[in-house]
Amino acid sequence: MARILTGWGACPPCQQLSRESACRCRPAQAEAGTARKLAELDLVPFINLQGMIQPEVPEGTQASVFAVFDDKKKLQFVGFSKDVRNSLRTVFSRRPDRAFFFKALHLQTLDQDEMIAVRTAWFEEVGGPPPGNKLAMERKAWSQPVDAGAISDRGKQQAAEGEAAGLQAMMRTRGCKEDFVPNPELLQEGMVDFLASKALSPEELATQRERLQALTKATSVVGLDLDGERVSFELRFRNTYKTNGGYMFDAAVTFEDRETVHRVIVGREYYDDFGMEAQDVVAMAFSFLLAHRVPRQTEGMLLSSQFPVNYFSISELEQFFPAFADEYSKFDRSLEGAGKFWRFNRLHDYANKGKGTEDMSNLSLALNRVNG
Repeated sequence: MARILTGWGACPPCQQLSRESACRCRPAQAEAGTARKLAELDLVPFINLQGMIQPEVPEGTQASVFAVFDDKKKLQFVGFSKDVRNSLRTVFSRRPDRAFFFKALHLQTLDQDEMIAVRTAWFEEVGGPPPGNKLAMERKAWSQPVDAGAISDRGKQQAAEGEAAGLQAMMRTRGCKEDFVPNPELLQEGMVDFLASKALSPEELATQRERLQALTKATSVVGLDLDGERVSFELRFRNTYKTNGGYMFDAAVTFEDRETVHRVIVGREYYDDFGMEAQDVVAMAFSFLLAHRVPRQTEGMLLSSQFPVNYFSISELEQFFPAFADEYSKFDRSLEGAGKFWRFNRLHDYANKGKGTEDMSNLSLALNRVNG
């Protein structure tokens, strides 16, 4: 278990984002003392592109002060650490529902008075301590192992094992690929915490950095307007397949600190006639889906009202959401004028429209040739 010295974890929306000019989160503060105000430190996702919790820690760092933010980028907790990677792993495993981003200040000396001074200054900067430092129950949740809540000594370990499994599942859902091994001694006591990860060798760190750099080069940051606010998502093409009619992509989308994987088919009629690349169409498609808050993952049998977001073609997207054609309004020609593809038009959905019914008796589809 990492020791958190509490005494008592997607980058901000960029102003100009595009597939051609990608912007990446900068690493956490690399030089101690160069920025001490919380607002001046970089906001870093807990989980990087590799699915790891791997903060950049300057050589010679003896201690760190770190701040944890939730999915709304609201400050939740401030802690101290002599091993910030394992401390971030610990708070993430205790509160995977609250630990989405972090800021860190790294110090060249282990001076508790200095760390307390930094923490106090941060509290004053944001108008007071966050819940994890102010409220007793929240402070316990961040700073102590999770109590599984067994009502008898006999059921302590079983309850703790169930709690650990639930936390591990939640962390996997968040996209974390690290191993989290429960502390067996604490399980016997009905408590859950996870063992510290061993320190990586210089060679392992170098390999991870090389892989991360390669992933960064293959990743674009795309901006969109959501509820009047400029936000961004990361788009990475894992595989590209040339087809007779265009391209098929395996694409990973990271938004609000959650990664989902999709297979997308792009017909050439969606990019050739508009001077675009097929990858641009995929970026435009996910901007549209996110802006319309379409769920990014589906499971099991789909209802007629559900868009097959896991595996879809752009023609399906246009059929399901006719408004997608408006994304092409900036071009001189419209999709309807391309005249090169078939599309399905939904003609009737009668009384069950929007109710998610699987009864297709009231739904008829007509296959129409779109002519220019």
